[in-house]
Amino acid sequence: MSSGATSPGRTGAAARLWNLPIARKLLFILLATTAAALLLAGVGVLAADALFFRGNLERDLTALAGIVADNSTAPLAFDDPTAAEQMLRALRARTNLVAACLFGQDGALFAAYVREGGREACGVPGTLGPPQWTAFDVTLTREVRLENRLLGSLVMRYDLAEAGERERVFGAAVAAVLLISILIAVPLSARLRELITAPITQLAGTARAVSETRNYALRAPRVAGDELGVLVQTFNEMLDGIQSRDRELTKALAEREKALEDARSARDWLRTTLASIGDAVLSTDAEGRITFANGVAQGLLGREEGNLVGRRLDEVYQVLDERTQEPLRDAPAALQDGRGSRGEESKLLITADGSRIPIDDNAAPIRDEAGASHGMVLVLRDVTARRRAEETSRLLASIVESSGDAIVSTDLEGRITSWNRGAEHIFGHREEEMMGAPLGRLAPRDGAEEIDRLLGRVRGGERIDQLQLKLCTSEDRLVPVSLTLSPIVDARGRMTGTSVIARDVTEQVAAAQRLSDVNEDLRQSNLQLARSNEDLERFAFIASHDLQEPLRMITVYSQLLVRSLGGRMSGDTPLHVKTIIEGTTRMRELLSDLLAYTEINSQTESTHHTVDLNTVLEKVQSNLKVAIEESGAQIAIERLPVLQGTEGHFVPLFQNLISNAIKYRGERRPEIHVGGEETPEGWRFHVKDNGIGIEPQYHDRIFMAFKRLHGKATPGTGIGLAICKRVVERYGGKIGVASVPGEGSEFFFTLPAVAARVTQRGPR
Repeated sequence: MSSGATSPGRTGAAARLWNLPIARKLLFILLATTAAALLLAGVGVLAADALFFRGNLERDLTALAGIVADNSTAPLAFDDPTAAEQMLRALRARTNLVAACLFGQDGALFAAYVREGGREACGVPGTLGPPQWTAFDVTLTREVRLENRLLGSLVMRYDLAEAGERERVFGAAVAAVLLISILIAVPLSARLRELITAPITQLAGTARAVSETRNYALRAPRVAGDELGVLVQTFNEMLDGIQSRDRELTKALAEREKALEDARSARDWLRTTLASIGDAVLSTDAEGRITFANGVAQGLLGREEGNLVGRRLDEVYQVLDERTQEPLRDAPAALQDGRGSRGEESKLLITADGSRIPIDDNAAPIRDEAGASHGMVLVLRDVTARRRAEETSRLLASIVESSGDAIVSTDLEGRITSWNRGAEHIFGHREEEMMGAPLGRLAPRDGAEEIDRLLGRVRGGERIDQLQLKLCTSEDRLVPVSLTLSPIVDARGRMTGTSVIARDVTEQVAAAQRLSDVNEDLRQSNLQLARSNEDLERFAFIASHDLQEPLRMITVYSQLLVRSLGGRMSGDTPLHVKTIIEGTTRMRELLSDLLAYTEINSQTESTHHTVDLNTVLEKVQSNLKVAIEESGAQIAIERLPVLQGTEGHFVPLFQNLISNAIKYRGERRPEIHVGGEETPEGWRFHVKDNGIGIEPQYHDRIFMAFKRLHGKATPGTGIGLAICKRVVERYGGKIGVASVPGEGSEFFFTLPAVAARVTQRGPR
């Protein structure tokens, strides 16, 4: 039994003990026997001592009680408690005596002695008789008599702590003897067990070595003539028989292994050969069951080898006549009489998933040395690629022939090997007259070298796409063509010629020329329009600037007229003069805004410099100080960036938006928020207010010049938002508004053109 085995019917500690080595078992048995004997002896000694101690203590206490009772007759007879207590105190020499009490004839306590630290007194007198034993003490009661006259009674309580201490001392002695005995028994038994375990250990080592090495020449040494010696001799004789049979078996196995190796080599060679060929190969036994299927066959049939081997061929090999779609014979009938077959008809193989694949097949019988047929070999070939190539060739030939482009091929020397109808249509040469001719024949005079140079570049592996040049027709007319030349390679990657595709681009050239003429006309028109816009802006600038002075004079002289006439004006004259002053003032504001509008595009990019939008908004608030104070507006401004631009653009932009937020307020105090955030497309700014809002249908109209929604009720020229739009669009951005009537408006605009030129966020 191996060391890891478990004896039947034994579990737990018994099983572990059973599986210990013999040496440990013997040691355990010796120690267990010795310990058990010593333990039983010690327990017997302790029990005998306890029994003898109890008897001796009972006799001792009985004698002591008799002596004390006899000595107590005088104190009781003369009613002298003091003498009785002195007599009882003499018992303190007995350290384990807890208490001694004298009771009178009436049962009352007469005198008592209680040991210091005692648990309790004597209590009441008990019944006469043997001592009363408890776990902690023993109580003894005796009568005190004088000449048969009962004087009282004596009660004594004795502590049994002495017995416990005695048991502990004897127990320690027994344990010490047991430990010393075991310490002596361990080395002694270890020396003696070698007499039994040494031969067994040697025999077990030999058996283990034979089992591990399979060396049956090993023998166990015989060291004694007892039963163990007989066991060793029998084991060695058994090894002799095993060694003899092992030699015979080894020889037979070697011969069999050589035969199997030869068979495996032949089989592996055959499998490798069949697995490496590109055709599908199946083999069957005489009953038509598949015995082998190479990887190509598994892939072609759509089944793994485990789903093929062992099955009948007609279960997995099902074919149809490709022309009639009728099922064919499930296996070549010629194999039934031992003849091979070769499939001539076009067949479709039905795979496991129901697909139909065109195939060619060949079958041959497998014969033994006697010529008897033991199965067959079936070779299948998927001809899908061949069919597709043939179809592709036909399709390409059809495309080439039907193409309107000239498609020509040449050999490596540049001689034409194919000529399609498109080439015949473009160049006018028939196929029979161009076959074998050099491609340079299509070149104009003195242009053959250019064609040869192009063919040389293609032979070097280069592809030439859409080269524009002119070739000559059969009528010596030059035709503009777009020429594409590329190498033609065979299946091995070797170049065999050049493909030439020429497209007649006469119409495209004419269209390009017409487009060029149109573009030139458009360029001239743009130049004229730019000059006209420049003149118009110059005129608007001059007009708006020069009209300021006459309007100022009208305003001044109207005011002088009012002051000179004073109260002498009557009727509607003051109203008329006031209207003139208000009209000229509004006209000056309008011209000022128009001048600002025209000046936005007058400055070029070279005038751009660093603009801190925070500084811009400080100037805006300074300009609008009166309006802000009169309206009580609260303006919250976030920290804004520093941009590259023109400050004169951003001041009117923010001033118009904030001014509108103040002007178009409702009953509430204006609350305006100005902020911006950076986005992937640039900076997006906003100006939010809590004003009267704007109807949705007017969101686009308000950015047009001179478009006002509230008439003359609210001051303004109607050009402020147009200025804002022009500034934003000048920097490539867009401006818009989001508003709900009665809830306020949010004007937002983006500045993508300056996003790349932002340097930092300005301080706040």
